[in-house]
Amino acid sequence: MNSWLIIGVLALYIALLFICAFFGEKHASRLSTRGRMFLFSLTLGVYCSSWTFYGATGAAVREGIIFLPIYLGPLIFVGVGYDIWRRLGRVRQHHAISSIADFVAARYGKSGPLASLVTILAVIAIIPYLALQLRAIALSAAVVLQQNTGIQSTTNSVLFLTGILAILAMLFGTRQIANTEQHGGLMLAVAFESFVKLFALLCVALFFVFDAPENLGQISTDVAETFKQVQLFGVPETFWVQTLLAALAIICLPRQFHVAVVELRDEKHIRGARRWFATYLILTTLAIIPIASWALHAAPHFLAIPDVAVLSLPLSYDQEWLTLLAFLGGFSASTGMLLVSSVALSIMLSNDLIMPALWRTGILSRHDKRLPLVLKFTRRVCILAVMLLGFLFFHFFNDIDQLSVFGLLAFSAVAQFAPALIGGLYWRGGSKQGVYAGLIAGFVMWAYTLLLPTVLRSLPAEYSHFSQQFLLAGPLGMDWLRPEALFGFQSFAPLTHGVTWALGLNIVLYVWVSRIFRPSIAEQIQAESFFYYETKPLPTHNASSEINYSHQDVARLKVGDLITLAKRITGEGPATHAFQQFCAQNNVILNENSNANGMWWRFTEQYLAGTIGAASARTLLTTAMVNNGLALGQVANILDQASQWQRFNQNLIMTMIDHMTQGVSVVDENMCLVAWNNQYLKLFDYPKDIVYVGCPIADLIRYNAERGECGPGSVEEHVRKRIHWMAMGSAHEFERIRKDGRVIQMRGNPIEGGGFVTTFADITAFRENEAVLEARVQDRTQQLADALSEQQLAREQADRANMSKSRFIAAASHDLLQPMHAARLFSTALEQSVQSDEDRKTLQQLDRALHGAESMLSALLDIARLEGGTIQPKRQPYPLHDLLSDLELQFKSIAAQRGIKFSVHDAQFWIDTDPQWIRRIIQNFVSNALRYTAKGKVVVGVLRSSEKPRHIRIGVWDTGPGIAEEQRIKLFQEFERCGHTSPWGEQGLGLGLAIVQRMTSLLDYPVHVYSEYGKGSCFMIEVPIVDAPKVVAAPVQATPLKSKAYKILCLDNDETILEGMTTLLTKWGYQVFKATEPEQALELIQQENIQVWLVDQHLNNNKIGLDFILANRQEQVPVALITADSDPELPQHLKELNIVLLKKPLKPASLRSWLSGLKISGS
Repeated sequence: MNSWLIIGVLALYIALLFICAFFGEKHASRLSTRGRMFLFSLTLGVYCSSWTFYGATGAAVREGIIFLPIYLGPLIFVGVGYDIWRRLGRVRQHHAISSIADFVAARYGKSGPLASLVTILAVIAIIPYLALQLRAIALSAAVVLQQNTGIQSTTNSVLFLTGILAILAMLFGTRQIANTEQHGGLMLAVAFESFVKLFALLCVALFFVFDAPENLGQISTDVAETFKQVQLFGVPETFWVQTLLAALAIICLPRQFHVAVVELRDEKHIRGARRWFATYLILTTLAIIPIASWALHAAPHFLAIPDVAVLSLPLSYDQEWLTLLAFLGGFSASTGMLLVSSVALSIMLSNDLIMPALWRTGILSRHDKRLPLVLKFTRRVCILAVMLLGFLFFHFFNDIDQLSVFGLLAFSAVAQFAPALIGGLYWRGGSKQGVYAGLIAGFVMWAYTLLLPTVLRSLPAEYSHFSQQFLLAGPLGMDWLRPEALFGFQSFAPLTHGVTWALGLNIVLYVWVSRIFRPSIAEQIQAESFFYYETKPLPTHNASSEINYSHQDVARLKVGDLITLAKRITGEGPATHAFQQFCAQNNVILNENSNANGMWWRFTEQYLAGTIGAASARTLLTTAMVNNGLALGQVANILDQASQWQRFNQNLIMTMIDHMTQGVSVVDENMCLVAWNNQYLKLFDYPKDIVYVGCPIADLIRYNAERGECGPGSVEEHVRKRIHWMAMGSAHEFERIRKDGRVIQMRGNPIEGGGFVTTFADITAFRENEAVLEARVQDRTQQLADALSEQQLAREQADRANMSKSRFIAAASHDLLQPMHAARLFSTALEQSVQSDEDRKTLQQLDRALHGAESMLSALLDIARLEGGTIQPKRQPYPLHDLLSDLELQFKSIAAQRGIKFSVHDAQFWIDTDPQWIRRIIQNFVSNALRYTAKGKVVVGVLRSSEKPRHIRIGVWDTGPGIAEEQRIKLFQEFERCGHTSPWGEQGLGLGLAIVQRMTSLLDYPVHVYSEYGKGSCFMIEVPIVDAPKVVAAPVQATPLKSKAYKILCLDNDETILEGMTTLLTKWGYQVFKATEPEQALELIQQENIQVWLVDQHLNNNKIGLDFILANRQEQVPVALITADSDPELPQHLKELNIVLLKKPLKPASLRSWLSGLKISGS
């Protein structure tokens, strides 16, 4: 097959594993109970490694039914080992077990060295099994790549894949460092691999079954022949030994212990997993049979090694994709085992070897903040090391073609954990020494009888003579030490021989040494939780059944036994009195020979709890007597040992207190000193004979007061105060400055039941550092104050500069727009007086040029004002209906002229906005849409915001040319037109959207742009809605105009503008009266019947046109104020005064529209 195809598929598959692991990290915990149970069942499929995928077929071809034990053993365990599995799960849950080494150590007195031993032996046992997986990958790669079965050409590939798998394990096997050590992401990846390998195996088997009708007959014949041989000759010699090893592997393999016990989240999952895992094993077994049948009859050139029959079958039929699927299945079988094994071994190595070594050597503290990082790094290094060891074993023993050799080595090694595991669950008498003896002896025998022969047979050819001599004659010619016939036992097969010696010696020494070295008190108490608390319900307190409570285990005890036990702890007199008093209270006769029911059991527990604590009382009763078979004398010994531990702990506590840097004194309820430490004596420099147990604390206080240590005042008053505080049980804290300048901090706290404890700390250095720090803080505060003053001065200067800029902009807006205003008036008047079309066309072009210059100047001034902050929005409730109706009136005629369908969808909302600004923003959107749309439609509408409540989106849609993706980022920049030209000959300035962007930013309105090139665009702003105001002003009533040829007053200080205005208005049929000064205008008003006022804002001598209007305005005379000012408050102010605002440069069309719409009466 094409090597690049295989590499590509492998890369995709590994990427898929990463995706599964990422997904599992986030979502595995969200699965339903049934889903988690099914996932747990699939993860158990990690048991089916490359040995079961490849090696089982090879075993079936070579020895027939011998392939079956690898599947039969787990099926037997699933069927009869439920109680073992359940107990392991409960113990893991209650003791936070993270590995098989953790379990053994926790069961046998929490022994760290024992955990280290189990870890080392597990690594030694599993390394050959890891090599088996890498060997399987190499063999399968050699087959599909059509190379010979040597693996030298694939060694680099295997090393590369080993690195990739190590990375996957490091990423998802160490992401969470917790006491549960459960990895949802990694387990989902393993479950996926379990599905892939089963699916691949079934596909290959079913292909052969249905490829030809005679294949089914061939399979039936082969199966019948195999069973006939079994009936004639029996099962192979190692059949039942392999079955036993496979059954024990379910709980003894570190990876299997991890998925079956550590990853078990719910005990109920075991019941479902028994069914589904058994189904998984049965389907795998059935799939092996057709493949093995094909291999039995395959031509030699199709099948060089029987172990790779799964790959050779589809290759012989030229089924490349089926071959690829089978290769992925084998790859999944190998990688699943590699991943889980490396993670399980890394947990054991880091928890039980490396981290304890770091703590013991002092390199790392148990309270170091870096501990999680160091632990995670250690785990990852361990994963890499385990993977590398497996690769090295594979590299040095690469001439072993039978995968089952590696597998049996590993299975027989991990089986040595079985006595300690199962014995620890069912036999209370097992001791730590027995485990040590059994494990060490078992592994030594395993190494000598099984591992050593395998290594010798794998040595190079030049060592073959030595190997044969050692195996056949024994070391140094000692025949009785032959590894495969130890002490002359030659009738067993090598595997049976090795397992019998190793496992048998392990069990014998475990039992024998445990009988000699009985478990210590710590082991007994620790072991009892593995039997009683985790496998039986605890006795519960039930007020309604105090007298009737009984327990078959408790009932074995006599009342006299309980009295004897109580006397041993509290003394004969108090115990006898307590039991007699209990009988009197409950009207019960004290009979020491009667059985102790639940009533006596609870009373004894409560009585002992008052002396040794509730937890100790419960532990002693349940551990020593309930279902334990210990004699009363043994219980007494346990109590003696417990007392010794208690005394040791008391001494330890006193030693710790003595080495504290603080002084400590403890007084009893009689205010007498009962405990203190050396630091207390050093702080107060007491004489030797003044401090003793029972010394009145008042004497010590008086001694200190007489030396002046308590400050000024009466000595007896100081004594009275201190004694009063202690007697009242009042917690206090204060500081005392001694004569030598030292500062002593005192903290006193009452003791429950009476008494007082006080700590004394010398905090002189702390107070000195505090004073230095306070001085530094004051100095720094002064520096900050100076800096803030400088900053405030700079801000004031900036504000003054900004005000100067604002005044300049206001002046510039007026002075720059004045000549533009006059020029447009003259051009409009001239246009109406010329007759020639050519001259009129020239004047129109002039007018458009003036209009463009005015627009650009206005836009630039607006941008300057917005950026300078000289104008701010004046937010108020505003009806959206007014805005939309004005837009429709303003633009429908333009749209109709251009053949564009223009529609406005009205909405009855009130919005919080600045009316002028929102009008200008939407006008800009609509004018842009009409400018660039050649045909189609432009729509203005309103949508409710889905992201923010009480917000709406006002949008403008068009069917224009659209905006390219790369142009959108420059859309709101100055002078940017996005590369489009208007089909109507209009040319925008490129400033409109820049102004919109600044306005919406000040209004805090988000702007949304949607566009598809060639189809159209949509511009939206998101605005808040408000409730409609309750008070609405009544509309102003107007009277109709009788004659439109009325008289107009024009007041402006610029003669040029007056001339242009006169010319324009005269051509429209109005009578114009000019005035350059307010006095002149007032005379005209008095002499003539003036009907309309047009007044400029800025007049000569700093006079203001608005002041003139307010001082001289006549009732019902329309007034318009003409100005270029940018004062944001002016429009609203004029609106309240019913004065029309006309902005410079004045648009003649706007002026004529206003004059034509006037409805006033005139004389």
